[in-house]
Amino acid sequence: MGIGRPRTFDRDTALEQAMEVFWRHGYEGATIAQLTDAMGINPPSLYAAFGSKEALLKAALDRYTARREAWMAEVLGAPTAREVTSRMLMGVAEKQTDPSNPPGCLLVQGGLACGSGSANVPFELAARRAQT
Repeated sequence: MGIGRPRTFDRDTALEQAMEVFWRHGYEGATIAQLTDAMGINPPSLYAAFGSKEALLKAALDRYTARREAWMAEVLGAPTAREVTSRMLMGVAEKQTDPSNPPGCLLVQGGLACGSGSANVPFELAARRAQT
């Protein structure tokens, strides 16, 4: 079996960009053209690195979950319950009012409109919401 060309893009950076596209547009609304443009790659590179649009979404959801878990660990690491509450409320307020952040929650926004070809996406999102 031949060896393919090495990747010429940073997977983590590309995944961050894809996550934002899914977050802003949802699974159905995010086109391959939007995803590849944001990621700075071409469609064959997307498919070679992630396999499919749905697999890319799952990788983006993994990244989103890891970021959220790290943030929650920081919040819960506060020395008092009052400080935990303050960090939680202020952190959510900051994230939701920062115009550079996509609105809402990716675990909700990602599946607001899904057609018959992507019927399992809402179930994937619901399962991840249930874990939190």
